[in-house]
This record gives sequence, C-alpha cells and structure tokens, in this order.
Amino acid sequence: MLRSHGLAYGPPVRTARYAGPPLFARGHKRRTLLAVALPLVIGIGIGVLIGDGLRPPAAEDTRTGTAPTARNEPVQLEYTDMPCDPGSSVLVLHSLEGAMSAEDVDVLLRYETMWVKHRENANPALRDQTALLTRRDDVCDAIVPDDPRFTQFVWIGPFQSAVAPSLCEALLKVVGKNCIPAQVVR
Repeated sequence: MLRSHGLAYGPPVRTARYAGPPLFARGHKRRTLLAVALPLVIGIGIGVLIGDGLRPPAAEDTRTGTAPTARNEPVQLEYTDMPCDPGSSVLVLHSLEGAMSAEDVDVLLRYETMWVKHRENANPALRDQTALLTRRDDVCDAIVPDDPRFTQFVWIGPFQSAVAPSLCEALLKVVGKNCIPAQVVR
C-alpha cells in the first residue's frame, strides 16, 4: 500500500449497490398487471355494450299506467291540495323555492315516495303513502311559512296528530329538520 500525504492507495474498495430486481423479474410485475387489468377492461367494455342492449323499450309504467316521459319533453308536475281536517297532521318533508327545476322536484318526489315505501314496515301508518306536492296557495293556513321564497311543499299524510312525530322517526328523519309534523289546523 502506498502512502502519499496521508492518503492510502490500494486496491479499489467495492461497495454494494442495489440495482433492483433481476432483469427477468422486472417484466413479471408488468405482465401480472396486464394479465389482471386487460380482462377487467374488456369485461367492463362488454358489460356496457350488453347493458345498453338490455334496456327495455319505452313501455307503459305498470304502477301508473302511463308511458314514461321522453327526455326532450318537459316534466309535468302533479299538484295536490293539502287536506286541512281538524285533528290531523301532515309530515312536511321539503319546503321548496320556486327556482328549483321541475325535473329536480320530480326526482325528489320519486325519492321520497321510494323511501316511504322502503320504511313502511317500520310503522303501519306509512303503508300506501306517497310523497305529494302542493303549491303555496293550496297549503293549510297553519303551515304556510312567513318566508315567501317557499312556493312548493313535499309532504305525506294526513295522519292523526298524536302519531305524526313517531312517523318521522320511522322514516329515519330528524323531527323539525327534514321532517316537520305539522298540524293542519291550529
């Protein structure tokens, strides 16, 4: 070993460097990923193609006996007068502003009707109930809010006033927030 100015010269020192997996193993991960991803992508593509072919033609709705609304026709909302019998209540589920589109209101009505049907086993009073829509002018006087922005109301009922609060719980809704048991006559 030679020494010059305090440095040692000698055989080069070999250090171990990690060069990654062997070359034959590097392609294995890619092949595995390709073997899994390719059938998945092909399966999704075939499913989409088959799914579009399985859509039934526009047929008559068995529940209402009417043909479904075409996408280019505007949705026609059906309004109902709210019954205002003494001793009864309705569950006000939504107070809507007039700026809400008819399509969105229709979706909301369908959703609430579906939810009531889903929860009807929780309380027998919910059987055969559907979400109804009423204009501000056709709502019972005791229910009309002071805020004039609310022009439509989604509700179910009528029910006996003593039963109404328990129905909000049966629907898994919060009393006073997204379910207001409102007496129709005060």
